[in-house]
Amino acid sequence: MNYSTNVVLRGIKDPKRQVVLEYSAASTTAVQRRLAGKTVVHPAIDLNDYTCRAVIDWVDINFWFVHTTQFRFVQDVLRPIIGRQPRVDPIEPGLGHESTMFRVRFQDPELDLLAKCEEELDKKFIRELQGVIQSIEISVDFKPKTPSSEKIGRMVGVLARHLHPNRDFMTVGLDRPRFLWSRDEPTFLMAAGSLMSSDADKLGPIDATFYVGRQNGRVRWRVMEKTIDNQNFEAGTWDDLPVSEHRARIEVTLDRQELIDLGINFIHDLRRFNFARLQGRYFQFMVPTFENQFAGKHPAQKALEIDRWRRFVNTGIVGLIAMDGARESFRKDARPELKKLMRAKRQKIQPMTRLGTGAAGSFLAYDALNGRAAMALEKLGHREGK
Repeated sequence: MNYSTNVVLRGIKDPKRQVVLEYSAASTTAVQRRLAGKTVVHPAIDLNDYTCRAVIDWVDINFWFVHTTQFRFVQDVLRPIIGRQPRVDPIEPGLGHESTMFRVRFQDPELDLLAKCEEELDKKFIRELQGVIQSIEISVDFKPKTPSSEKIGRMVGVLARHLHPNRDFMTVGLDRPRFLWSRDEPTFLMAAGSLMSSDADKLGPIDATFYVGRQNGRVRWRVMEKTIDNQNFEAGTWDDLPVSEHRARIEVTLDRQELIDLGINFIHDLRRFNFARLQGRYFQFMVPTFENQFAGKHPAQKALEIDRWRRFVNTGIVGLIAMDGARESFRKDARPELKKLMRAKRQKIQPMTRLGTGAAGSFLAYDALNGRAAMALEKLGHREGK
């Protein structure tokens, strides 16, 4: 069976825009039972055509002071240090919008300046405890060495199609993989009632934003074409980036509990944190494998594997995770009834074989892409004084 193909990715802003993402197939060399004798497919993309850089998009820090004040006075302390007007929100403000608790969002933060900000706030308002890191967003950008809309679109397709989130993203509806354009309602890649079939899948546009994970959840992933900056939804404003700065981006947003698990509580924790640790936990990419030999097997098995291939073409790794998981659950639920039927016929039931739905499932690590992300995150740590 031939798993090599071309996937046509289309735009929603410009429906005439098309980008072709090619896939090539090869036999695996793995010896594990779940992978031996299978075919693995890789996207035909040269990662050397791109620069790769990791950045901290923003960090939210909660501050507690002895004395009440208003948000504008907190801004007055921070503005000269960071060179921009920070967003400052009072927590549980009084009638005069005064509070002793504030959440500050630092855009594109320099970690040494965060420590300076905390020192100056302490001098002005006297802090009750160290500023607590509430949430953070980390991005890895892939920018073509020569500006190219086609290369950006192709990389967006690769990032979205090969992302392997390391947790359950199907149980809670708002976590499910989806894409969003403008401020419209999100479109889910897979219909809730069709997880075992590719018939109702949606192919995400390359110029829409791909999401996994809910807003304000523990972790949220976003993949997009980065062509604008400083977007303000409420005001309807943004800054257009020059074409030379257009890039493909994957963003990961981590909330308080996730940061606790990483050992990040205060500013000094963030300054000494090894950002390369984030790659295996959040910036992990996989390639799929498929059965290639069907001699002596029931024709339905080949049909099921063809449908797995279609699911991958439409929705990527996240779609295969959902499909394989749904099929495994179905087999387990149906097994007791099947046992009764086989006993009645005085026949033995075959033991269940593993579909590969664990941490790695039926996938192999996408080493080249994982390596680029890991290197970019390591360099981020070096830039910030790691």
